[in-house]
Amino acid sequence: MKENKDKTNIWLDIEKSAEILGLSIQTLKKQCRRGYYTFKIIRRGKRTHYFLLLKSLPDFAQDKYLKEDVINTKYSEAPDWAKAQAEKYLPIINASKGLRGEALKDFIDKWNLEHEKWLNTSYSSVIKMRRRFFRYGLSGLLSQHGKHLSGSTVPDNFFEYFKNLYLVEGAPSIRTCWDLTLGYAIRMFDAKRETFPSYMAFKRRLDKEIPKQSIYLARMGETAWNRKYGGYIERDYSNILCNEVWVSDHAQIDVACFDSDNKVVFPWVTVWRDYKSGKWLGWILQTGNPNSDYIFQSFYYAAEKYGLPKDVIIDNGKDYRSKDFAGGRRSIKISTNKTKTQSMLAELNIEVHFALPYNAQTKPVERDFLKIKEILSKHFIGYRGGNVVERPQKLAKEIKSGKIMKFEDFKLLFDKYILDILNKRPSQGKTLNGLCPDELFYSEFKEKITTTKDALKLFCMRTSKDFTIRRNGIKDTTLGITYWADWMISKMGLRVYLRRDIEDYKEAWAFRCDNDEFIGTVNAVKAVAALHADKVSKEEFKEAMSIKKRNSKVAKAYIKQTLTISPEEQYENYKAAYNSTKKDFNTDVKVSKIANTNMDKTVRKKKEQDDFGKFDLSIFLQEEPKPKETLYLYETDKILAERNKKYIN
Repeated sequence: MKENKDKTNIWLDIEKSAEILGLSIQTLKKQCRRGYYTFKIIRRGKRTHYFLLLKSLPDFAQDKYLKEDVINTKYSEAPDWAKAQAEKYLPIINASKGLRGEALKDFIDKWNLEHEKWLNTSYSSVIKMRRRFFRYGLSGLLSQHGKHLSGSTVPDNFFEYFKNLYLVEGAPSIRTCWDLTLGYAIRMFDAKRETFPSYMAFKRRLDKEIPKQSIYLARMGETAWNRKYGGYIERDYSNILCNEVWVSDHAQIDVACFDSDNKVVFPWVTVWRDYKSGKWLGWILQTGNPNSDYIFQSFYYAAEKYGLPKDVIIDNGKDYRSKDFAGGRRSIKISTNKTKTQSMLAELNIEVHFALPYNAQTKPVERDFLKIKEILSKHFIGYRGGNVVERPQKLAKEIKSGKIMKFEDFKLLFDKYILDILNKRPSQGKTLNGLCPDELFYSEFKEKITTTKDALKLFCMRTSKDFTIRRNGIKDTTLGITYWADWMISKMGLRVYLRRDIEDYKEAWAFRCDNDEFIGTVNAVKAVAALHADKVSKEEFKEAMSIKKRNSKVAKAYIKQTLTISPEEQYENYKAAYNSTKKDFNTDVKVSKIANTNMDKTVRKKKEQDDFGKFDLSIFLQEEPKPKETLYLYETDKILAERNKKYIN
């Protein structure tokens, strides 16, 4: 019988194979060379002839060649509800035979007008049903047509071996796994390459038997699977008010800029964002690598304007875990008093929550970085893409021609984008529900809890390591700075730590290590050129100590510019678009001050010292000895002594 015909060694010429598959001969040859099918080439004179192994072809092609009666049998056995779809599309396929493109679309429009609604169809559905009818005949028009297909041509033992190679982390290519399986079959079972199933046959069986997400889990790992397929828990924001919880993170902006030294840089942004509304509260854009200094500075910007949150969600990176900001890692053994005193967040009664490492789902701010990429970065000259695959080829030319923006210009425009675009961009999400972040934020933000500005600034100063006061004062070898104040004369040997302004390291506030008492202020005395400026930053001190040569240059070969939409014009377009939906909302809030923190006490003590002037150091000066007085018995003796002294002089 035909259905029992052996398929293991049947070779079809290229013309017959193309007819069965519904492909052109040229396309089929390309697929053969790419390894889709098992084939061989036979030379007859000067011509080459392709032959394809029947068993390597898809199941429908094998059935069609062998003329098996499976299709009609299955149709006759199908239930009425499955036949209804076939009876609907068979007249359409026959009536539209030979029609393509616009002619087919016109036919479908006319058909839909002339027939009842349940007989209506669409262009894509007709194309899909034509393909099914060509491959499987009338049975292909049934709703569950795929169930009639025969089993795979890949033997179970070879398939199991292949799975052990393919379903592993590292995602090895299917071709290399097939090569290894072929070698195993040749060594152990004396298999022949010509009759061995193609790698596409292995892939078809794999896709048929193993769910797509299971394949992804095995090859990409659990973390990647969790991001793409893992279930998630919806957040309920109903019990959180705006400004109660902040979240922070760093991100690199994928736009090239020229820094002050004309070097190409990709800026970093450090941001504090309201957890519920998504409003950006404080941020800083800079050209250096992110560190704790920028976390302090951006927190100060946010807290100065909007007050203090109750909770913060921060990254688990070491810059966020810094001891003076969040108290360090919980596994680090630090005494309670020291942690509380030296941790800014603990002093301000802010609860810290560390996000899971490498898990963007725990920090909604990650979505904001994607929004910035879409609305800003991709439209700017100098965009480099999020990875090598996304990198535009024009980037190198834009840098060479000097078209990219200066960092200072980009920074000004970036700030405008945040204030006027990102914070005012409406969203149809579950939380915003058609509002923009500003509107939702100010609808709930009615009380500002803060401390004095001087105390807040002192809180946001960086805490140094412990130092010992020496005869030359306090020397910070890391930055090459020596600090001195007159009061240190009487404090030699005392252990202290410093708090310094993140933008000005010229002045520092000294505290005792044993009881955290404020002692006084100190000033940097190192004679470097940077000290002539009003403010001296940490980076400037490092630059003064560095001997690294700056030898990179950026070529400035200008080419003819084409018409482009400038970033400024894009900003104005965005601003106009979102201003069209702008609503008036009240931004007035009640201000509540925390007035008696440790830093407030320190500020008051500093003011008292300033009011009384500098320390009186006269007690440390040695008095000059007074000349000894000569005692005379008689007045005449005194007169004679003075006369003799006069003559001697």
